[in-house]
Amino acid sequence: MHSLKRLFLGLVLCCIGGMGYAQTFDCGAVLSLDYQKKIIHGLSFTIGAEGRFDQKFTSFDRFKLAGSFHYTFWKKHFKAGVFGYYMLSNQHSFFENRGRIGGDFSFSQDIRNFSLEYRIRAQSTFFEEKHANHKFNPKTYLRNRLHLEYSFFSKPIKLYASTEFFLRLYKKDDYFVDSFRTILGMSYRFDKQNSINIYVRADNEIQVKNPAHVFYLGIDYKFKH
Repeated sequence: MHSLKRLFLGLVLCCIGGMGYAQTFDCGAVLSLDYQKKIIHGLSFTIGAEGRFDQKFTSFDRFKLAGSFHYTFWKKHFKAGVFGYYMLSNQHSFFENRGRIGGDFSFSQDIRNFSLEYRIRAQSTFFEEKHANHKFNPKTYLRNRLHLEYSFFSKPIKLYASTEFFLRLYKKDDYFVDSFRTILGMSYRFDKQNSINIYVRADNEIQVKNPAHVFYLGIDYKFKH
């Protein structure tokens, strides 16, 4: 309930421009497309592309091209994977190339119509030094996500919510959570291969100077083969 109140408040502040606050508030959109291919039993490969926009939907923020391998085992309760991203980030005065690698491990449990998943992910992001020098390069995070999903019997609709905390690891002897992400969404399955996700996402920085709060409307189309 606290997350829902925070999300609603942020959307209101975004619409009125967030004037009079030390924090920065913004709105944007995320559009993505994913293709998943089953290789062998339990092992799958996913490739996807994502475009992100900010400044109240008016400015291109980032393009991402991602690939990952994931293996599901022990009655589909556990999943482990590795991934790599290429990202083109708009720094307003120049475009910056970035790379990201990492791995994750998750546990999920179904309880009637509900599915609960906990995922831990380690990632390192490498920044281009051509246009600007970065004090820390790469930047490494440990992410912890809790995801809850509700499925309707005999209906192709799912509702889901998740919260994720980002633990900063790249600064020696100064590890702390500097941001968290909240997502509320709905997925609709057209058939066994095609589905679409529509969601709202809140990215919130904390414990940093002039924290940014960005609220996104997202659409993700998935195709499985």
